[in-house]
Amino acid sequence: MASAGFRQIKPEPIRLSSEKLGITPLEFYLNNITDDRPVQASVAKLFLAQPASKPLMYPVDLYGGGYEAIRNFMFHSLTRNTTLRPVNVRIKECNILETLQGGNRVSGKVTVVFQYDLEKDWGNIPLTQYRAIANYTRSVNDMTVVEPSLRKLLVNSLKFINTWMNNEAHQNVLLARRVKLSFTDYLDQDADTVYYQVSRPLIWDDFLAKVPDSRYTAAVFPSFGYDLRRDFKNGVIRVNLAVKVYMVKSASWVRHGRQDNYALNHEQRHFDLVKLIAERFKEKLITEKLSPDNYEGIINYEYIEFYREMNRLQTKYDLETSHGSNAGMQREWNRSIDNDLAALIR
Repeated sequence: MASAGFRQIKPEPIRLSSEKLGITPLEFYLNNITDDRPVQASVAKLFLAQPASKPLMYPVDLYGGGYEAIRNFMFHSLTRNTTLRPVNVRIKECNILETLQGGNRVSGKVTVVFQYDLEKDWGNIPLTQYRAIANYTRSVNDMTVVEPSLRKLLVNSLKFINTWMNNEAHQNVLLARRVKLSFTDYLDQDADTVYYQVSRPLIWDDFLAKVPDSRYTAAVFPSFGYDLRRDFKNGVIRVNLAVKVYMVKSASWVRHGRQDNYALNHEQRHFDLVKLIAERFKEKLITEKLSPDNYEGIINYEYIEFYREMNRLQTKYDLETSHGSNAGMQREWNRSIDNDLAALIR
């Protein structure tokens, strides 16, 4: 307690000096800064000498409030180019705690923890965290070292995120700018699967399943799918879809003695229709705007839609050709399929 007749001296709020950094961010701009401190109290607990008593500890905040002062300092320190990636800052910790030493000396510890997030339309992606501690020693009568110690850590935090973004921009998939899509046709053959090739039409030896109780001459059950492979280079996610149009021999069958060319053509056209759908699937994806955040969802959605269209078209084909017994309609479908494939397969 101060002695009678002496007025207790209280510290003024800490005024952060403005500091314009000599760096221009090339990969990001500060979009938003929020206060995530568990206890949003005064930033500092500082000792101050008293006229006729021991030094006293006081809670001391930054001028204008801790959050507002840090926010204004960080926004003022960096140029903002809003065509770059928006990065948000969460203040997790910012405090100065002093300990009174002997001989009117004070030791101080400055701690800051900032979380940096990349803002997306659907939310934030955590990127990295800056943690730093600075220590100082001062006379109990001289507080001039306090503000520079804090300001240095704030400056270093901005330099840190700028360096981190520069280093990670071309190698961290979280920072991908765009998606480049390409396709390959899966052509490898195996013992039980025929993958579609124009130069390799179906033959009756591909129909190996036991004939079921059915009134039809033959049946084939072609389908399509894809394998997705990706890599990341120079800020671009490169996605390749190996599209598979195939039939399974052990699931396809033909009645003995009914293996004529007309029936084989009907089954081949089922296979051709799947190839046609697969090509339309690829063309649709080319027109889509695939972003690094949702390209897999869009690809999968379109795959399901075209898979449904494949089943619908196969049913329509069998209905209109009466499973191949309507020769006139079979010719119409043959012509239509040939024309559509010629337009899509180059």
